[in-house]
Amino acid sequence: MSQNLKTIFGLILILISVSCKENHTSNEGIKNEKELGTKEEIPNSLKKDFTKYLAYTLHNTFEVGEGENYTTNFLEVDYDHDGIMDKIVSINRLEKANSDLKSAENPEKFMEIGQMGNYNHLILYNGRDSLFYDPVNVSSSPYVPLVVSDISLKGGASSEIQVDYRIRNSSYRSFYTIKANQVRLIFHWKIFDGLGTNSPEAYVIEVGAVGKFGEFKDLNIYKGKLEILPTNSNPNTFKPKITKTGKIFTTFFYIAKEEKYFTKSKNQFVHK
Repeated sequence: MSQNLKTIFGLILILISVSCKENHTSNEGIKNEKELGTKEEIPNSLKKDFTKYLAYTLHNTFEVGEGENYTTNFLEVDYDHDGIMDKIVSINRLEKANSDLKSAENPEKFMEIGQMGNYNHLILYNGRDSLFYDPVNVSSSPYVPLVVSDISLKGGASSEIQVDYRIRNSSYRSFYTIKANQVRLIFHWKIFDGLGTNSPEAYVIEVGAVGKFGEFKDLNIYKGKLEILPTNSNPNTFKPKITKTGKIFTTFFYIAKEEKYFTKSKNQFVHK
């Protein structure tokens, strides 16, 4: 078994636990904020050409090869509330995943786990200083790009980031907050699983009206009913509809001291 596959199996075990323990600001193999370049290290001529600057940054952070084809999407949002629009850049590298498949020692197993690996990325672009910050690997299947949107968890203007991603025939959602150009995972939950099987499950996440323990609003998780996979549809890429049931499955509360969402179990708070 190749080291790449061993790494992927390890990532699957982490994600199956649906845990918020991971720290996305210290991804192995990614250069840190300082290494992305300071104002003095990045020439103004490069910063003025956003496309070239992005390609330069992706090469130096995610080791995107010269000539590699990838897709990017941009979410414009003022994440630091300085009145200047910033960008959340998401990158999908399906071509790299397919290249790795060809060189895998066990391509059948690689396909079985949905070619899961570090093929979807996020990176911040601060509009004030024209610099990229805090690259993030979102370990997932490469068939579907990340779906990134802004969300209001504290009321008023949107200030947090929502990221949906796929792992084979399942989907997960993460909420991130951004402070000082650093991305921090504060919530993570499954949206659906088992699409196309006899035992599907689905959930609907709704932001509550208030927060019981602070400025961040509570998150109510409802059981959902998953749309049946249409005939001849690919369960790894099809986006099913989810119908909310009337019953709350659990509620998450934001604990400021931990800077994460927790749910209450047997009179104790636990994060999932």
